Amino acid sequence: MSTRSNYIHQGVISESRNKKRLPVRHAFSRPLRFMPIYYVLFTIYCALNLLKFTSFQELSWMNIGLLYLLIRIVSTLVLGVRILVQRFQAKQYVLCLVVGSCVLASTFISGSWNILLLLLFLIAGREVDLRKIAICVLCTNVAVIFLTVICANNGIIKKTTFIAGNGMPERQAFGFTHPNLFGLAVVTACCAYAVLQYRKFGWKDLLIYGVAFYACYELAYSRTSAISILLIVFLSLFVTIDKHGRWDKLILVLGSLAFLGLSLFSIWLMVYFKPSISWMSNLNSMMTGRLDLMHHYFETYGVHMFGFDFSKMQENYRGYYDTFICDNAFAHVVLESGIVVAALLFLAYEYVLLRGLIVYGELTPKLFGLIIFAFVAFSESGAFWVCVNFCLVALAEPFFSLYSKLPNNNK
Repeated sequence: MSTRSNYIHQGVISESRNKKRLPVRHAFSRPLRFMPIYYVLFTIYCALNLLKFTSFQELSWMNIGLLYLLIRIVSTLVLGVRILVQRFQAKQYVLCLVVGSCVLASTFISGSWNILLLLLFLIAGREVDLRKIAICVLCTNVAVIFLTVICANNGIIKKTTFIAGNGMPERQAFGFTHPNLFGLAVVTACCAYAVLQYRKFGWKDLLIYGVAFYACYELAYSRTSAISILLIVFLSLFVTIDKHGRWDKLILVLGSLAFLGLSLFSIWLMVYFKPSISWMSNLNSMMTGRLDLMHHYFETYGVHMFGFDFSKMQENYRGYYDTFICDNAFAHVVLESGIVVAALLFLAYEYVLLRGLIVYGELTPKLFGLIIFAFVAFSESGAFWVCVNFCLVALAEPFFSLYSKLPNNNK
């Protein structure tokens, strides 16, 4: 074969190989091809994260724990590749390196993947559609709730009844490991529905929220979840009445102040809670011992720069605990993920709310959801998990706003 023919032959082979590799590369670099993969990963992650809080985890043949580990590994690899093939400016690479290093350090020390996956879903999901994410969350939570309740009532999985004493009624967990986790699933579904029905509140919505409130308050006796649903109803009704957005700036001001105030108040209570002070004791009773428990964790384990590993914890304080239970998201992230990561998260959250006020001056569905979850975070541990608070995708804005031309990521 001549030299010319050899070059042509090699060129054809090289071009053929490139064509074979092209679809794989384009699946990660082109938003239209990658986003379906993103939504599938997000949905599976949401479903397995929720299932691990149900009695399905006790069925050895389902291997919920193994599947949950697998989806976290796959999501980390796929989203990581997606981030690597994206093009960023130099200052964005620096920000990625700094924030990523802090989050990785926290993940290795604490053993918790929650903030790492939050960061990956944020940066990899620049073109994410909030409505599609909300639909994924709503469908996943409703499906898991119905499946768990039906299986528990038919004896397929364990149905646990909690007797709290002190004159409190029996609490039904409906196949979840705790009634409050059932309540969290219901609240998450309600938040997703509220974002989808943004400024379209009607009688049908009132009926749906009424059923959710009854399930949380009367059946599971999860008072904090019931209060969260009432808050969702009030805010949804208010923004529907204010359809033209005359009060948007006021809502954003109050939402920004609420997040700042609740975060500082939660950390202050975690450090300085005293049951001998009457108003603290009353608030603690209303929140079923949350304040006392998070103060105990602070006194026993302290706070660390990059978090603490609670996976081998065995607590006998107010009952036996072999898992980390801190139903206040602000205190939870400080104790588990550390001061540095918590500070970055809180600053990004507040920045997005303030940017919505100063730059846009408009309340969008994403900002509306962030304000709702700012209140939910005071009584629920999962308010900073992206599979619960899906509106956290807005926190990517401090990163992407470094572009000279902002993406349309505030809807």
